[in-house]
Amino acid sequence: MRTLTPVLLILLAGCSGGVSLTDATAPTVPGPRGGPAPEPRDAGSDALPPDAGPDAGPDGGPITGDPQPSPPPPPEKVSIFPPDSPWNTRIDDAPVDPNSDAYIAEMGADDPLTAAWDADGNGIPYVEVGADQPMVRVSYWGWPEESDPGPFPIPWDARPDPSLDRHVIVVDRERGFLYELFQGSRNSDGSWDACNGAKWNLRSSASRPLRWTSADAAGLPVFPGLVRWDEVDSGYIGHALRFVVGHSQKGFVSPATHAAGSCSLGSDCPPMGLRVRLKEDVDISGFSWRMQVILRALKQYGMFVADNGGGTSFWLSGAPDSRFSNEETRSLGAIKGRDFEVVKHGPISPQ
Repeated sequence: MRTLTPVLLILLAGCSGGVSLTDATAPTVPGPRGGPAPEPRDAGSDALPPDAGPDAGPDGGPITGDPQPSPPPPPEKVSIFPPDSPWNTRIDDAPVDPNSDAYIAEMGADDPLTAAWDADGNGIPYVEVGADQPMVRVSYWGWPEESDPGPFPIPWDARPDPSLDRHVIVVDRERGFLYELFQGSRNSDGSWDACNGAKWNLRSSASRPLRWTSADAAGLPVFPGLVRWDEVDSGYIGHALRFVVGHSQKGFVSPATHAAGSCSLGSDCPPMGLRVRLKEDVDISGFSWRMQVILRALKQYGMFVADNGGGTSFWLSGAPDSRFSNEETRSLGAIKGRDFEVVKHGPISPQ
């Protein structure tokens, strides 16, 4: 009788019911959330050594082959204008304007610093979007010749501010642009109508063309001048702020590009773009630490005259946020107009 070769023995074993793939041990799976995992089946000789680690292969050694691809890095977010922008430039050591006292007296030396935002929805809201936000049509009915054409990436749920100005502000740090509308309203198809609007390149310190308006009377961007919760809560505001005065003159100073005043040119009414700061010797230690963050920014960066309100002056702009304390923000009223001084400015341009 012939002796069977080893190869034939192997083939016969395969046909006579050797170990099949269906006999392999199922992997251990976690049990229901909060409950124990089921008991694992006996893994037999194919079990990994207990110290093999999560990256081990079937033999206990490291897995070879192509590594798993790393997740893509998050999109880079552009800062709100370059460091040399007037918004981001400190002015605590800048000289005082020779006409400072007259400006302050005209604006209202006894007027309180008023927080024009609160925890209840009052203020100027904004929305941040990513590069995947769809663009929508924007049409202008007021000053189209001084507006930037759309489309703008305005979400359906973007909320205009509740005042008559109805500012709509969209920040796109991924694409590097800021979009702002004045008196914006959404149409049923998702497009928007506005009196006028502006698109700002966040990578540039460039101003609007001379005598052009924006979503603000001064031709300035609105968003960088807002008090925002995230910055206050972080403990530092590294930019100038925005405020509204009762009346202004028919002129503007850099970085403003537009005026909308009723006072005569060269009067003691402030021009648009005028920058004031809280005096260094004003004691802010009695305020809550969050309000001190705001007041410290007013000492270091100041605030720009950006619009007319028709009433008192020193209305400081901010974005509404339910995390603010209305009691805290109202405490800013202890600061009066006389506690400010005007930073020396350049020539006043007529509108």
